[in-house]
Amino acid sequence: MQLGWFVRLISFLYSLGLHLVVAILLLISFEFSVKPIKQPSTNVNIVNAVSVDQKEVQQQLEKLKQQEEDKKQAEQERIAELEKKAGELRQQRLKEEQRLREAEKKNLEKQKQREEEQEKLAQLEKKKAELEKQRKLEEEKKKQAEAERLKAEQEKQRLEEEKRKAAEEKARIEEEKRKAAEEKARLEEEKRKAEEEEKRKAAERALQEQLEAEHAAEQRRQDATLLQAIVGRISNKVERNFNKTGLPGNLACTLQVKLLPGGDVIDVSVSKSSGDDIFDRRALTAVQKASPLPVPEDLETFERLDLRELTFKFEP
Repeated sequence: MQLGWFVRLISFLYSLGLHLVVAILLLISFEFSVKPIKQPSTNVNIVNAVSVDQKEVQQQLEKLKQQEEDKKQAEQERIAELEKKAGELRQQRLKEEQRLREAEKKNLEKQKQREEEQEKLAQLEKKKAELEKQRKLEEEKKKQAEAERLKAEQEKQRLEEEKRKAAEEKARIEEEKRKAAEEKARLEEEKRKAEEEEKRKAAERALQEQLEAEHAAEQRRQDATLLQAIVGRISNKVERNFNKTGLPGNLACTLQVKLLPGGDVIDVSVSKSSGDDIFDRRALTAVQKASPLPVPEDLETFERLDLRELTFKFEP
């Protein structure tokens, strides 16, 4: 349908162009039509007419006539050329219309062929759908049969599996009973061994505690003896740095000394005065002068005897 409309449009355009060409030719022909030759006036002066050469006048007239003829010939040739071109355009238009009609005819044939092919395709699709439907029905039957077979097979396997599991469960229960009996015997044996081990460890702990108590008592006795000796050495060194001049006899004070490992004195104070300020001050000075005090070089012994804060009675 669209191609027919296009053909009609092309035909209209060719026809319009042809009419325009013809109109232009008519217009040009009208403009270039032969103009009437103005005849010489009959009132020419007789004297001038005598002097004019009749032959020359005739030549001029012939020349003008020839020019007009040439113009007519040229105009006719030009009109013929235009008509020729118009004819060519008309022939071209006719050919184009013929070509378009043939194209439209071919298009209609192709359309008809497509419709026939579509009809055949529709029939094939219908047949294909029927075959597909039949195939699906057959597959459904096969699937159903296979499903029933699998169901029967699975039921058989399930029964066999239940029998097997029942047998395994029975064996497992018996095995658990056996293991439980063994475990009970093992636990009783372990309990007996644990009780015996606990008794043995209790006896060892009691013996160890007794030994540790005896060792601690011995260590305390040794530490007391060692501390007494250290305090004696410290008192002797402090006394060597103490100024007794002008002081009464039988005076004593209690000193509290803060020490570093190695014996360096970092602080000293009087925890119990002698009653004599001079004595107390000289005692503090003596401790400072005696630094470092003689203490054990072993840090473990120094810490064990708690010598970081030492309190002793100074009685020179």
